[in-house]
Amino acid sequence: MLPAFISYLNSIIWGIPSIVLFCGGFIYLTVKTRFVQFRRFGRSYRLILRDIKAGKVEGGVSPVSALMASLAAVMGPGNLVGVCSAILLGGSGAVFWMCLSAVFGMAARYAESTLSAMHKKEGRGGPMYVMRNFGMVRTAAVFSVAGICVSLTMANALPSGALSSALEAEWSVPPAVTGIALSVLAFVTVFGGLKRIVSASNFLIPVVSIFFLGTSLFIILSHPSLALDAAAEIFAEAFSFKAGIGGLLGGAVRYGISKGIYSNEAGMGTEPILASATNEPDPKAQGLISMTGPFLDTVVFCGITGLVMVMSGVCSGDAASMTARGFATFLPGCGGFAVTVTLLLLVCATVVSWSYYGESCLAYLSPSGRFIPIYRTVYCLLPIVGAMAELSLLLEISDLAMAAMAIPNIIVTMRLTSRINICC
Repeated sequence: MLPAFISYLNSIIWGIPSIVLFCGGFIYLTVKTRFVQFRRFGRSYRLILRDIKAGKVEGGVSPVSALMASLAAVMGPGNLVGVCSAILLGGSGAVFWMCLSAVFGMAARYAESTLSAMHKKEGRGGPMYVMRNFGMVRTAAVFSVAGICVSLTMANALPSGALSSALEAEWSVPPAVTGIALSVLAFVTVFGGLKRIVSASNFLIPVVSIFFLGTSLFIILSHPSLALDAAAEIFAEAFSFKAGIGGLLGGAVRYGISKGIYSNEAGMGTEPILASATNEPDPKAQGLISMTGPFLDTVVFCGITGLVMVMSGVCSGDAASMTARGFATFLPGCGGFAVTVTLLLLVCATVVSWSYYGESCLAYLSPSGRFIPIYRTVYCLLPIVGAMAELSLLLEISDLAMAAMAIPNIIVTMRLTSRINICC
């Protein structure tokens, strides 16, 4: 009874109203920031190069290290399964709308990260501190409680379960072994604090990007005519009456946008927590660096994944196995291996990085920090449970918790952006 009610509640909360809210918010913030994602796109990457050349700087983590950690947090199984779900539910045109939502979501990421960097306190920050500073104390508390819940469910138990299922199917690895391995990784990194978390992310994200994107680009460049046909199909389906504009209530537009938002978390208030922990003195510069996240995560990673999947013609079955079957079409014998290894790296990155989000939310609720060791211990042990448990109810609960974070955050970001000039 309870799971059915929660599922029904999620269908309402994450239906058309929330999509309209986020799309409207993205467009509104794009206008209020004077199209910052287009005007300052080049400068954002020059800032990244500047940070890389500067090397290690004392007094906190660098903005690029924080960007890698935030990418590690969002580039989870959803970057593979989410793309396939969008195609299954909305057709190939959903890939276009997924990428377009990320482009406009860049303005939301810039706004929320800049605001959080402006209101950080003693190396900690995020939407909850922004909300509190403007008198929204209860909203900040709800956001923080929801953040802890999401860190334990969507970012920990659920990826652990997805990885254990994939490894058991591909290599017959017992779920308990997967859970214990992830738990050990979590203990080593999480108890090392933020600097060890970003160090792990700085290793995992370049490795997974080079490995998976290299494999995908090899497939695309090896089949140029198929790639061109797939790109044309994505664009045509995006604007077809049936699958695109006319299918807003259940076609490419709805599922492309919703999966895009879920993939990069633009406007959801998660990345600003990390953006507030950097040593970048200029909040607007930090916002510019942060806004590259949705582009790299969704336009590049998910866009290339979607192109390969449309090229393969595989569009049936469950989304979890669809990616492996699509890549195996071009790389028999090793396509599934490439996808499984990518999933392994993505889950490790997500579990490691999301712990800081949950810990920061707990630190806001309990500034003394006395509950932090308990949280870290529970967080590190949870992959063992997640790897062996039935997680359908947790999935529904995590969706509700994410709504409790995302909806207040996008509304507050729009309100404050209209009051505070954050244009650069």
